[in-house]
Amino acid sequence: MSLILPRAAWPAADRTMWDALHKKADPFDDPGALAHLRQTSSKTLEVRYARWMKWLTTFDPNALALPPAERATLPRLQSWLEALSHTKPMSRLMFFDSVLRVLRAADPDLDWTMQRRLLAGLKRAAGRGDPARKRGRILSSGVLLKVGLTYANADPLAVPNFLKRMIRLRDGMMIAMLAVLPIRRRAFCELALGQSVLLTSDEITISLSEEMTKTGVPWEASVPPQIEAMLRRYIVDVRPALLARGGRTHNILWVGKKGEILEQNGLGSRIGDLTLKLTGKRVSPHLFRDAAATTLARLSPESARLIQPVLAHSSAMTAERHYIHAQTIEAGRDYASLVQRLKGGRS
Repeated sequence: MSLILPRAAWPAADRTMWDALHKKADPFDDPGALAHLRQTSSKTLEVRYARWMKWLTTFDPNALALPPAERATLPRLQSWLEALSHTKPMSRLMFFDSVLRVLRAADPDLDWTMQRRLLAGLKRAAGRGDPARKRGRILSSGVLLKVGLTYANADPLAVPNFLKRMIRLRDGMMIAMLAVLPIRRRAFCELALGQSVLLTSDEITISLSEEMTKTGVPWEASVPPQIEAMLRRYIVDVRPALLARGGRTHNILWVGKKGEILEQNGLGSRIGDLTLKLTGKRVSPHLFRDAAATTLARLSPESARLIQPVLAHSSAMTAERHYIHAQTIEAGRDYASLVQRLKGGRS
């Protein structure tokens, strides 16, 4: 049974509200309160709101006769959260926050004090998510870079099949590139030659437009020399050969064995399976970003300051957290060094 109610099945009041919130500006009217959202963000909100609608339809159908914002009473929201008790605290927070965001945008004059207090409690309970999910899976970026390049540079004698060597080069390059340029999975899958991947005789530049970043801020970086030659080989030799096998023509960078565009879920699973095989740890595309932050933090507190621009974060909160972590690491090293000197001075 589906956990969401498709938008087409929502009451007319909800569909009207949704359309008004997403209405684009025109010469005679202002834009809707959520019109600035990118399509992916809007879709995420829709799915989470649709889960709220499904619960109302199933367990409190009489509430559907009320205006959308007026349904969100504290007791009703608490009952919904109880129904979500099987999910993790961070999941409950995301569902609740999304629904409240939509309804507050639809009726900002309503008193949302109690609902906001409930939201604050959910944030405290969720913390920064489930650290156990990442524990033991954060490798250094240097390890991931080496693993990717080694895998990509297959020995023809060890891998005589030409197609398998091409796929290995592609997969190794994906790992190596994420290790040095840890962009988000969606943007990584959308990289396109001539648009976000720019080649000259001297360098390769990755240029993400506003639509490709979570923050809506453009991001650009040159491909580091450690991977540039191998990436160029993939672009010039391997990718055209794979496209030719399927008779396809498009400009998306990462392609399958018959030139098909690699979808986000498939690419993520491929990278996770391969890193598990090569390192013993399943490293998803997103964990490459954690690896970059951890690697910078371990280098020095000053290096930790690079986390925000490298990961294209909109705020410095993550960088600051890793900066404090880096200071702790450095203090630990100094203390260990002091202890070692004291031990060495003993008679």
